[in-house]
Amino acid sequence: MVGAAGLLSQRTAIGQSVPPTSLTLPQALEVAQANYPALRARQVAVEAAAADVRTTRATYLPQITMQAQALNGTSNQVRGAALAGGAIPVSGVRPDFSSQTTWTSQAGLVVEWPVLTFGRYRAVVQRANTGVAQAQADYEQELFAHQVQVADAYLLALVAQKSVAVQAANLKRARSLRTVIRAGALSGIRAGIDSSVTNAETSRAQLQLLASQQQALQQRVRLAGLLGVPTQAIQLDSMQFYTKLPHTAPVILSDSTRLPPILRAYQQRIRASEAQVSVLRMNARPTLSLVGATWGRGSGIGNRAGENGAFAIDPSLSAGIPFKAYNYVMGAALSWNVTDLWRAKYATTAQQQRVNLAQAEYAQQNLQLQIERQNAVLQLELARQTAQEAPLQLDAAKRAYVQAKARYDAGLDNLVVLTQAAVVLNRAETDQALAVNNLWRALLLRAATNGSLGVLLNQL
Repeated sequence: MVGAAGLLSQRTAIGQSVPPTSLTLPQALEVAQANYPALRARQVAVEAAAADVRTTRATYLPQITMQAQALNGTSNQVRGAALAGGAIPVSGVRPDFSSQTTWTSQAGLVVEWPVLTFGRYRAVVQRANTGVAQAQADYEQELFAHQVQVADAYLLALVAQKSVAVQAANLKRARSLRTVIRAGALSGIRAGIDSSVTNAETSRAQLQLLASQQQALQQRVRLAGLLGVPTQAIQLDSMQFYTKLPHTAPVILSDSTRLPPILRAYQQRIRASEAQVSVLRMNARPTLSLVGATWGRGSGIGNRAGENGAFAIDPSLSAGIPFKAYNYVMGAALSWNVTDLWRAKYATTAQQQRVNLAQAEYAQQNLQLQIERQNAVLQLELARQTAQEAPLQLDAAKRAYVQAKARYDAGLDNLVVLTQAAVVLNRAETDQALAVNNLWRALLLRAATNGSLGVLLNQL
């Protein structure tokens, strides 16, 4: 058997996992996890949530703004004029007026750092972290639900494949009997009607085989869709499922101490809603920021007025671009939007109701899961009893067929009795395959309600 551990190393050019020639159930689960688009989408959602955490943390880093300007305009302004958009403003105008143009320059650096948010930063980061946990829980729940679907589809495809083998054996048996009876009819030992009846029974066996092959193909197509691979790539490895019955002892089926994936997903929704409540409450608090700025200015307007009282104006680029004055400021700023107290109160009340909603949904899902567990226990016990009884039916049917054939060959019974015995044997073989498969499916249902497939996979 090919080990499932090395399965993910087999990749196509587009990064999908390639199923092995003979596909076991653990390998099918690995292929589905690697290939199914919905699962890959959930993985991307987890990565996006993790990136949101980094974005949130970066929001509270020091905000540094840089700006540089070189302008040419009229000189009816103070030296070093700048356009709006982050520059440090300079008030005042020149005492004289002139429409002559000159160059001015300005460059500045502004730093603002919210060093104290009174709990808002911690609450926002916590909300982002719960977003990652929620996305991860949603992925695990989606993965587990899909694994259950894949396992069920695998078992259904398995029993359909087994049914093909059963019907093929039945057809072989019918053809062998037809050959013997046809020879007897040609030699006059058997009645001609016996040959006609065996021809009809052989055709019926052929139709049953075709029907089982069609059902097997349909189940393979369904399984291939869940795996995300072409149907032609699937060849099931089924022998071990029919060589033994799974253990169903209560100690093996004990519930896991860890919450099932679906309950963990609902639990994370509650925590995400509670984290949002904390953020809304913190929004009403002030913010203390450290601020600082430095900037330089240049201008083609002279520093002093001339004898006529006018300032000299040099329109050249070399006169206006170099800085002539440098400044800086630094300090702290406390900002607080007092009206956020009322807005935060109403928003928190609304969000708390969403928390209550998430808690109610969790309780409902937990109740539903308990009901499903009870049903799974009953289904497993019924399937166990059926699987234990089916071999007795098959053994009796085989004996009846051998006895009917012997009596027919001896001329003690007619073909109707032998045909009925063959029908009973075919049904018993089918029931045996179904009983074994249904026990594995019942074990799968029990594992699904436990929240872990280990109880199933550990017995393969």
